[in-house]
Amino acid sequence: MERQTHIATEPAWFQGLRRNDAVTLRALYKESYPAVKRYVLQNSGTASDAEDVFQEAVAVLWLSAKEGRINPAADPGGFLYQVAKNKWLDVLRSAANRHMKVVHDQRELDQRVDEHDDIDERLARLRGVYDKLDDRCRAVLDQFYFERKDLATIAAAMGVEEESIRTIKYRCMMKLRAFRRSIMGEENNAS
Repeated sequence: MERQTHIATEPAWFQGLRRNDAVTLRALYKESYPAVKRYVLQNSGTASDAEDVFQEAVAVLWLSAKEGRINPAADPGGFLYQVAKNKWLDVLRSAANRHMKVVHDQRELDQRVDEHDDIDERLARLRGVYDKLDDRCRAVLDQFYFERKDLATIAAAMGVEEESIRTIKYRCMMKLRAFRRSIMGEENNAS
């Protein structure tokens, strides 16, 4: 009898997932997919990519509910969004996608929803500016920011002191900052 009381207090979405209820899955999809799709599209993905990561997130939620690894009081939409976001970030961090831009701040995401038209143009300018850096700058920045290597590891691989790598990284970042107006499309607004 205690189990029946416990089941009665579980939210409908939780009970539905445990029963493999299609209506529950459709409701979760309808409520949660748009936010995931918006996030993936704003972070260099496609609608197909969004569907893939959302499907994986639903599978994680379903399995977590089945195995009792999620609190029934949790927000299923928030859980799905966070899992999908983490899965998409894993895709972006992969070697094939290491030059994509990631929007981490939700406020930044909301501000950029209306800027679809010029994103490709800005990314092309950014790639152009990055290509203007010398090979040494790109090598150091790639290893530090994209491969997430520490300065000591980069220095050892390049056969120089860590302080030299720190200086190179600083100078390279200063070069990129000097191109900031170009990256942001403000070159025509400069006085």
